[in-house]
Amino acid sequence: MELPIFNKEFGGKRPRWEELTPEQQKQWTKDMATYAAMIEIMDEGIGKLVEAIKRKGMYENTVFLFLSDNGATDEGGYLGQLMSDLSNTPYRSYKKWVFQGGTSTPFILTYGDKRKNRMEGQVCRQPAHIIDILPTCMALGQAVYPERFGHADLPGRSLLPAAEGKPVEERTLYFEHQSSCGIIDGHWKLVKANRNMQWELIDLDKDPFETNDLAGQYPEKVEELEAKWIEWANTHKVFPLENRTWTERINFYKQKNPDQRGEN
Repeated sequence: MELPIFNKEFGGKRPRWEELTPEQQKQWTKDMATYAAMIEIMDEGIGKLVEAIKRKGMYENTVFLFLSDNGATDEGGYLGQLMSDLSNTPYRSYKKWVFQGGTSTPFILTYGDKRKNRMEGQVCRQPAHIIDILPTCMALGQAVYPERFGHADLPGRSLLPAAEGKPVEERTLYFEHQSSCGIIDGHWKLVKANRNMQWELIDLDKDPFETNDLAGQYPEKVEELEAKWIEWANTHKVFPLENRTWTERINFYKQKNPDQRGEN
């Protein structure tokens, strides 16, 4: 599959390395070297943690879950956007938006007891969501979610079947972040950058990089998925969608709800 080049985010023309000024090249090199050092230090820290668990005799009774934050951010000026674009390649867009570049993240699940690693070294391409982490941990601990609780309708699914090479129960996934909206239902994805933009319809099987909007070809599918998303939004306190920036939203709701400790 040919990898796309996203020029729209750069005013229609992505810059070449040679087109950057010497100062920009120097700064980018320094920033990427710093980033690489952070990754190396993190990797070393994880290694120390694993060794400590082994020394305590807990290794074979431990399950390791690792995932990175979703989507690199385009904050930090022009070079920041270039670095974010590189980190998210080949996916579209950045953190904050619910295109694949803003929501995708690698995830690793491995057992200390290697006999349980039935998918060792293999890549699972089944879609999953952060909401699946809690049900997965509960399944590992054989815990039961309380029936009487404010969120008794736990939406996630255990990912343990995927770790055994089995399919995870199919479901529809919903997204909203700072009025960027999306829904994934099977191989179809309906997505828009913000509340003021039109929906885009993507066939993820054929176009995982979200370059070809099929909304004009399949208006009935757009209407169907939009209705599902609106029903979800109405039942999950998503509305009203706002134009406030992230900082503005934080400050607004802190003033509206000064008790942020959840004690009352």
